[in-house]
Amino acid sequence: MEQAAEPNFISTLGLNWKLFLAQAVNFGIVIFILWRWVMKPVVGALEARRIRIEESVKQAENIEKRMNEIKVFAQDAERKARRNADALINKALASADQMKSETFESARHEAEKILAGARMTINAEKGRALAEISEETANLAVMLAKKILREKLDQRKDMKLAKDALRNL
Repeated sequence: MEQAAEPNFISTLGLNWKLFLAQAVNFGIVIFILWRWVMKPVVGALEARRIRIEESVKQAENIEKRMNEIKVFAQDAERKARRNADALINKALASADQMKSETFESARHEAEKILAGARMTINAEKGRALAEISEETANLAVMLAKKILREKLDQRKDMKLAKDALRNL
């Protein structure tokens, strides 16, 4: 009866200490099993995932850094290409202007040569025409003189013959 007389803390709570001890041992075994075969693989998988995520973040940072470097390089290359293109365009324009000037000068010289040749031809033709006219005039004068001498009868006839000869000219 001594046991009934002495109130125990566990018994005041209405707990059976044998049952409580058995449950505590069972809980310890479950915790051990969970830790050994469940928690270690889960924690290992989580750690591996964390490491992969960190590596992916580092790779993303490296990729972003390289992309920025490539962007700067591309901008520099674009600027250089534009400068080269501008230089080529300016060179082509200068060459075109020079060719235009040379062509214009060549055409002007050629036109002057053609004009000089035409003037010479015109002068030669003019000279020939004047020579022919002079020859014709001389021939007509000779013919007129012959007619006048043949038909020298009176002054009226002389005038008529001169007028006819002038009309023929």
